[in-house]
Amino acid sequence: MMDIKFVFKNEITEAQQIMINVVNKTCFGFDETEIDEKEGNMFAVEFGAYLLLDDTKIVGVSYLYKKLSEYDGQPFYIGGFGGLGILPDYRGNGYARQLVKKSLHLASEVGVDIACLFTDPGETVYKLYEKFGFAYLNREAYYFDSLGVEKVIDDVMILGLGDKILAKKILSTNHKFHYGKEEGCW
Repeated sequence: MMDIKFVFKNEITEAQQIMINVVNKTCFGFDETEIDEKEGNMFAVEFGAYLLLDDTKIVGVSYLYKKLSEYDGQPFYIGGFGGLGILPDYRGNGYARQLVKKSLHLASEVGVDIACLFTDPGETVYKLYEKFGFAYLNREAYYFDSLGVEKVIDDVMILGLGDKILAKKILSTNHKFHYGKEEGCW
């Protein structure tokens, strides 16, 4: 039986993490055990994850994020979801849509003003995100890696959750868009 369950980061068991690593390796070609910290990890620490379960087996994941940032001097909470991955045998059944919906609902509940994520426009998943209202930033975004070095990332999509006016401003102006002072992006 399929189920979707939210788990806070500090409550993910070792067995669950092993299954999550399999999903990440299958979907993205790497898992968190393979990131070389000397290279400056780009990923933020999430506050939890939605897990897609086939009985007790984790077959999909969507990480949830929230942190403080600012845009043109205006502070806001940036967050949302990232690392949405579903094992190939489970794709095409609407599970990604369910994970996005649940992830955005929770992000809104915890006070995320602007949801953002990055995705390659060459991959078709961006079409799903557009259906939820995400739009491409169409310029570079910035983040700090795990070594404290500021880096650039392309292909960022944003969505106004708690602050739709700010989202429109971000999309229509050209000020520096940054994931914040804490390390990582998603």
